[in-house]
Amino acid sequence: MQLSDYLLHWEKSLNGGIYPDEYASYLSLNLTRFNRITKTFSPSQAFIDLVSEVKKKSHWIIITEPWCGDAAQSVPTLLRLIEVIPKASYTLELRDAGSLINQYLTHGSKSIPKLIVRNEQHEDLFVWGARPIPLSVLFNEGKQRGLEKPALHEMLHAWYAKDGGRSLEHEIMLNLQPYLNTGNEAMIRPL
Repeated sequence: MQLSDYLLHWEKSLNGGIYPDEYASYLSLNLTRFNRITKTFSPSQAFIDLVSEVKKKSHWIIITEPWCGDAAQSVPTLLRLIEVIPKASYTLELRDAGSLINQYLTHGSKSIPKLIVRNEQHEDLFVWGARPIPLSVLFNEGKQRGLEKPALHEMLHAWYAKDGGRSLEHEIMLNLQPYLNTGNEAMIRPL
């Protein structure tokens, strides 16, 4: 689905009946986060410069759900990054509606968001998700210290607010670089 379809699904879910009732507060709060990030995040000049050399098509599949706090923080950033990549297209897939998630588990779990970037031959170029690496480390440390879910969520969203999407952008740049700057003519610009 495209962003407009995803947002329509999200709006419908706010009226109940799509997700369990206990997700209601997450759905509303996450929509606020999603909209704020969509309005405030812009790709850096370094990212724009890097992707300006992309010559081939790529397709970005983002597996997500409106109830997921990590997705509300990362998906709008990913969409803003995709906007500036020449010849890139995307689709959003709902994790719980028959998506590809079972093929892209994170340590055995269906963690989202999950990004799969493919070339024109439908081969995976790289996979990212579900959180930027520094946040994954922080989250795992918090779990090891025995933090309860509310404290973990507060910590996660404070980190996202401070980071402003830059760690995610940096990780996407690192994942793209091998396809742009290999020195091997057969591998240059497979996007």
